[in-house]
Amino acid sequence: MSETMYDCYLSQFQCMKKIMESKEELLEGFAEFFRRSDPDRIYLVGSGTSYHACSSAAYFVEEVLGREVSVLAPTCTERIYGKRPLIIAVSQGGRSTNTVSAVEAMVGKGYPVVTLTDPADTPVGRAGDLSLLLSADTEQVGPKTRGYTATVLTLYLMALEAARVTGNISGEKFEEYIRELERMTERGQEWMDHCQSFYERNRQDLMKATHYLFAGKGVRGAVAKEDALKILETLCYPANGYEYEELLHGPACSTDETLALFLYLSDDRDTARMRQTAEIISSASINCYMISHVPSMEGEKILYLPESEADYLSPFSDILMGQLISARLPEEMGRGRHPAVKNIFQDMGTKVPQS
Repeated sequence: MSETMYDCYLSQFQCMKKIMESKEELLEGFAEFFRRSDPDRIYLVGSGTSYHACSSAAYFVEEVLGREVSVLAPTCTERIYGKRPLIIAVSQGGRSTNTVSAVEAMVGKGYPVVTLTDPADTPVGRAGDLSLLLSADTEQVGPKTRGYTATVLTLYLMALEAARVTGNISGEKFEEYIRELERMTERGQEWMDHCQSFYERNRQDLMKATHYLFAGKGVRGAVAKEDALKILETLCYPANGYEYEELLHGPACSTDETLALFLYLSDDRDTARMRQTAEIISSASINCYMISHVPSMEGEKILYLPESEADYLSPFSDILMGQLISARLPEEMGRGRHPAVKNIFQDMGTKVPQS
């Protein structure tokens, strides 16, 4: 039997454990490549889930390397700034036609380009200067789950290795981050168990939603966009992800009884505002939810995910609920793509054909 999206969802933390165990082999050559390039600006390039994974990782990459990080779609790479830019191009299957073209163009202009694909030997991988393996266990299902978390984790590890080599972080700080990422892979099953229970509790209500909004601050805002993409790819309902403040400046006006809203609480001064937002939205919709890492917050519509206080861990914890809904609800509701767009990726030629 072929692997399903739900299978991929469940296997994410095992996949990330393997990445942590083989990180030296997977990242071989990158730290030295980074040291020689000595970039003053970093560009992360990808499309779809790869783009969202880059957006989610950018905050951490910027923090540990102390360099400005920009995230671009492959079609937006005509103008690259900085005296010594470094490009990291991500394509989970390595066959995105636009990414191949973008990498070839950037290499042609003399920019150093690192590619991250699964497997490493792909059209995208062969187009760059240094090819690294995105070890996501060759996820064949279209809507990526393992590919998202594996990409974020690999970008984190790349940043940490480069920061250690260049002296941006101490060896002690490097080891502290590594231990925290290892603990994250161990917590994963507990997070998933909480999500499964929450899903079962609210499944009947979720079946009544035909419009989804996700919102959070900073890295959680980037996570929100990926969860929205999962809903679009699977349930095929309108869905959007927003930085929390942007939600209040227009999108919240679309609220009615068909809306499902997920707010990722940031445990800061905006937590009270988010809870007030939830209270207002819940007067119109039964599907108003909050995701929290604070034990004292309880309620039928509050998903508590324990022991994830660091914002940079949000792509591994807060992402799970949207992924789970996307992996299970479409089958249970009999939802899917309209026949007119059943083969849209093939029809549009977005992938290099398999040889």
